[in-house]
Amino acid sequence: MQGQTEAGSWEVFSRPPAAGLRGFVARYLGYREHALLPVRRREVPTGRVALILSFGPTIRVVGGPGELGSFVAVVGNRWAETEYVGEQYGVQVDVTPLAAGMVLGTRLGEFTGVAVDLVDVLGATGRRLVEQLADAPGWAERFDLLDAFLLARLSGAHSPSPAAAWAWTRLRETNGQASVASLADQFGCSTRYLSAQVLAHVGVPPKQLARVLRVQHAIQLLGTGAAALATTASVCGYADQPHFGRDFLDITGTTPGAWAAHPASLPLA
Repeated sequence: MQGQTEAGSWEVFSRPPAAGLRGFVARYLGYREHALLPVRRREVPTGRVALILSFGPTIRVVGGPGELGSFVAVVGNRWAETEYVGEQYGVQVDVTPLAAGMVLGTRLGEFTGVAVDLVDVLGATGRRLVEQLADAPGWAERFDLLDAFLLARLSGAHSPSPAAAWAWTRLRETNGQASVASLADQFGCSTRYLSAQVLAHVGVPPKQLARVLRVQHAIQLLGTGAAALATTASVCGYADQPHFGRDFLDITGTTPGAWAAHPASLPLA
């Protein structure tokens, strides 16, 4: 897709990952933007990890580590804002947190803050990947490079914690409505052990991950216009609308009603 306004121009290209990456990688998103005025965006937690591979331009994470080029946007439990002026050019790869740990060769619980420099994590391997992507002749070739890189990294990686993998899968399947106690009971471990494993391998405790996934489910329902606010709150497992509103505001920075009215103005990470 491409577009142009008085404020600038943009183009976005997307492709599903290779079949062998499904379940690990959600999407590839290639982008090129040129803004004549400063652009500030709200980035809302999705429960996934975003790998941003920049072909040069940097972006500022407001209140975060400053100017970043290629970076890892970790699993968070609260919205953040990015800002840039001029050009943005690169690829975003959305992966599950367990896959991110396998690709990066570390546990996400080792990271602090909302974003970490990709080259600091992957070193020369990350720098070489970004250079190859930037030099590729087109988006199809870039996505092919990503397929090959990610398949190789995953095939040589250690498997994640079985407890963390179980909890992640069940929380995703239930849109965050499975309790930590029930997950621990079904897996056959203590809630303390399960929580520690999820924190180490996903980057946030399971209760916080569940909150994010419930709000993401609400965002999907609000985006389709299929349900009223009260119905959305009930379907997503909230005891009442005030609880729904508090969680939604804390995680997205806006109210459910405002999101339903103007979802396009609040792009997801």
